[in-house]
Amino acid sequence: MPHVTLIAEQLPFHRRIIFSLRRLLHSLAYLLSSVIALWLFLVVLMFAESALYMATGVSVSMWAIVIAALAAAWFFLPVVKFFQNLIDQRLFRQQLDILQAIQELGASDLASLPQEHVEMALLERIAHICHRQQVSLDERRDDGSGCLFLYPKDAAVPPLHGQLCPDYELVLPIQWQQGVAWLHLGRRDDGLPSDQDERQSLQDLAGFAAMSLEHARLSHQQSQQVRLDSISRVTGQLHSHDIKNRLHDLTFLAHHLESGKLDEDDLKVLVGSIRKVVGRMQSIMLRMTDPNAPLHPNIQPCPLTILLQQHIDERLWPESIHIHTDFPELPPVAGDTGLLLAVFENLFDNAVEAMNKQGDIRVSAAVLGECVQVCVHDQGHGMSDDFIRNRLFRLFSTSKDDGLGIGLYLSQRIIEAHGGRLSAHSAGVGQGSVFEVILPLYNRASEGGTS
Repeated sequence: MPHVTLIAEQLPFHRRIIFSLRRLLHSLAYLLSSVIALWLFLVVLMFAESALYMATGVSVSMWAIVIAALAAAWFFLPVVKFFQNLIDQRLFRQQLDILQAIQELGASDLASLPQEHVEMALLERIAHICHRQQVSLDERRDDGSGCLFLYPKDAAVPPLHGQLCPDYELVLPIQWQQGVAWLHLGRRDDGLPSDQDERQSLQDLAGFAAMSLEHARLSHQQSQQVRLDSISRVTGQLHSHDIKNRLHDLTFLAHHLESGKLDEDDLKVLVGSIRKVVGRMQSIMLRMTDPNAPLHPNIQPCPLTILLQQHIDERLWPESIHIHTDFPELPPVAGDTGLLLAVFENLFDNAVEAMNKQGDIRVSAAVLGECVQVCVHDQGHGMSDDFIRNRLFRLFSTSKDDGLGIGLYLSQRIIEAHGGRLSAHSAGVGQGSVFEVILPLYNRASEGGTS
């Protein structure tokens, strides 16, 4: 085969000797398999001839030869593969199969996987190709950014900056646009140490794997941008026509109802209901616009707990939902009231849906140093740590059948634009969830916001 010859020519002299020896032993495997197949042919021929003679009385039968030949042919290739694999495992255990690596680490194959599975699939394939017990990809930085991916999930956590530790045999640096990452390779399955040639091959393999991973990530980013463009075009039309017209109608109606002759109590209820609908539609519109558009919150002193209590009291909750609040007297936070209420509206919606519109929701607040912490507890179906870490706040990632996967992504961006943090915790599937919002207290320096 031409490509095998080319690989052999590119190897150092001593590796070419090993390569030639391997091909010779593989040829011997064919010869040995041929001898075994011939022996099987004769054995089957004797038994078939005896059986056919007993049945027909004819001493020489072409059918017996055909049966024996089919048995030998069916047995030949598995025996060849068995001996070749046995040779490789016993004599060439440190030989890295480059062709297999290229096939299994192909960029197009990785790009076809869901975004949250790409890194783990890559590590699993590297572990299989290199015969390693555990593999990790470390992209962590000093500032806390970057991720650490482990295969299997219970693999040892390596130290920062590519430092070697007893749980891993090799650390291979990877250069790419984001900087330097480190591929940690555990010990071989057979317990043998890696020689210098294998280390060089593994370094080349790491570079190829990095290119495949970058290609897969860029493909997902392009796909995500295409989806964003499609949503922006569709929602732009909705905003310009149906939703925008309905908002104008409701605002106009609310304005005139306030100046009418209806009973004052009835009027307040009606106007309040209309304004709630308007607020909900504005929140929907905010979610449907470009989730990656720059955010410019209008930072003002915001009495968050007072606004939350008022919003909770006025919100139309399902009958089987019970709300419990714990709001002590708190100083104002630095925030944009409209944007922050949109975030909590989304958290309330998610809590109601997670509990199938029945159960208790607890909303609490407290001061933590120079920040205010607001927690929304629900009794819903809960989440796994893996889902929270890899999918919960990712754009277009949702567990709802009819969800877009935009709400929590946008909510996290809004909170971060305020200099705060949005996180989630859960004791596990079926054990409810807690969403935690951290916002800085207001001071004069807070005005102006961040984008």
